Amino acid sequence: MYAGHFALGLALKARTPRAPTWAILLGTGFLDVLFGIFVLLGIERTTMTPGRSPGFTLDFIDWSHSFAMALVWAGLYAAAFVKRGRTIALVLGFAVFSHFLLDLPMHPHDLTLWPGSSTHLGFALWHTPYWWWVELALYYIMRARPLGTFGGHAWWASAVVLALHVFNSPWLSPA
Repeated sequence: MYAGHFALGLALKARTPRAPTWAILLGTGFLDVLFGIFVLLGIERTTMTPGRSPGFTLDFIDWSHSFAMALVWAGLYAAAFVKRGRTIALVLGFAVFSHFLLDLPMHPHDLTLWPGSSTHLGFALWHTPYWWWVELALYYIMRARPLGTFGGHAWWASAVVLALHVFNSPWLSPA
């Protein structure tokens, strides 16, 4: 759901222009960066599922994507920027935590409250063929609509997001 994450990041940047753009965008994807590292280290697990959206299952992502750890990672990320000012640190911390909030409607019951929790959250929009429309709507609502325009290159950005989703769609995969 990278379009939705980046859209929120760009909305945060518009509200806090002094915050570094790179730090906001990295923050919105920080949990996925950690996930990639944790998978490589064997801390978290995933299984490929060709032909089923989104193309993989997230078997264990508790250390990068649980509610509690998203708060921990957000706090650590914010702390790294505290010298830039309290407001910027808080915005960057929220950028990290927003990842959990935006993943909640998309993920299929694989988000936990804390590592090892038996409670799993997620509304499973990924398992519908129209999930990328949600991302485009988020981009529009959070970024383009408040500006009163699709602004600059937003149509191109939307087209690229749409193409990425279409070409990465399981219904195009050979059975």
